[in-house]
Amino acid sequence: MVTDAGRATEVAAGVHRLGFGFVNYYLVEADGGLTMIDAGMRGHWPQLPRLLARLGRRLTDIEAVVLTHAHVDHSGFSDRVRRDARATVMVHTADANPGTRRFPPLHLYGRPSSWPFLVHGLRYGVMLGARVFAPTAFGDGAELDVPGRPRVVHTPGHTRGSCALHLPDRGALVTGDALVTFDPYTRGRGPRLLLDGVNEDPPQARRSLDRLAGIDADVVLPGHGEPWHGGVSAAVDRVREITAP
Repeated sequence: MVTDAGRATEVAAGVHRLGFGFVNYYLVEADGGLTMIDAGMRGHWPQLPRLLARLGRRLTDIEAVVLTHAHVDHSGFSDRVRRDARATVMVHTADANPGTRRFPPLHLYGRPSSWPFLVHGLRYGVMLGARVFAPTAFGDGAELDVPGRPRVVHTPGHTRGSCALHLPDRGALVTGDALVTFDPYTRGRGPRLLLDGVNEDPPQARRSLDRLAGIDADVVLPGHGEPWHGGVSAAVDRVREITAP
């Protein structure tokens, strides 16, 4: 786990998990450079330079920020990295549209189980929003020409442009919010989909599990929750067990 004190955990070869527990983002090392996958909340920014220094890295080593989707708890400080590191920010074409919904419905925070996440979000500036400026758009199946060369798996449902990013040579799949191991709205743990009200199209989110099931990766790296080391197929099976009618 990554704490406020600042620790980066290597969760696969050359892949580091960062964040503040509620939200994960990742650094991928390859070819002397870094790709950052997701960008936390806006107020998480001060953690990044500190953790880069502990890894013996500089901000300017980040060549690209690849977003699994454009929600504010995943795109938070992406524009700061774009400006300060001159990094390219990338997102699926369906989430590059300025009209993409950035916030979950506010009624979800009526659940007491969601209040710790709400407090965390207020503390770290989630309500300030996070615009994704001048992103480079990608499509399904693309192998991105950035360090680590992640392969895009389009998993619509959470958002229209929600994606997983496969790192075949690391045996890892970054799933964003297409599959998580902790739901900050319900406090549920283990492989699962987020609460239906958080997903723009819940039936499509369930269908997108089919796109993940056949991927060969030992480690699932979610947007929320702990890494899952039982393989992608087993994680998908667990999700289907708890979401079956």
